[in-house]
Amino acid sequence: MRNALALGAALVLCGAAAAAPAPGEDYLLHCSGCHHADGAGVPGVVPPLTGLAPFLATPAGRAYLVRVPGVAQAALDDARLAALLNWVMREMSGADPHPAYDAREVHALRADPLRDARAARASALGR
Repeated sequence: MRNALALGAALVLCGAAAAAPAPGEDYLLHCSGCHHADGAGVPGVVPPLTGLAPFLATPAGRAYLVRVPGVAQAALDDARLAALLNWVMREMSGADPHPAYDAREVHALRADPLRDARAARASALGR
């Protein structure tokens, strides 16, 4: 009985110490359903995640990428969301988010999700 309890406790501790998924795994779990595995999105419905570099050129664009509802309300903590955003910028858009998103910035921005994402997107791109 004592061995069974020790084994159970060890298994619980091992599970608790498991590393968080890599950003690519988070993308597959939280983003690819709408944006697809390649980030292409759905024309006229779901924006592509390729070619996002222009958003990084302005503070409004950078904020937009965090405040858009699907991102701001994602079931990820701030640090994992920051890592995911940085991964999407590099892997899908070939852009270097400099400075990289961090948990503090993500926390502040996602506290105020966009109410009109289309208008905010156009504004962030100067359209």
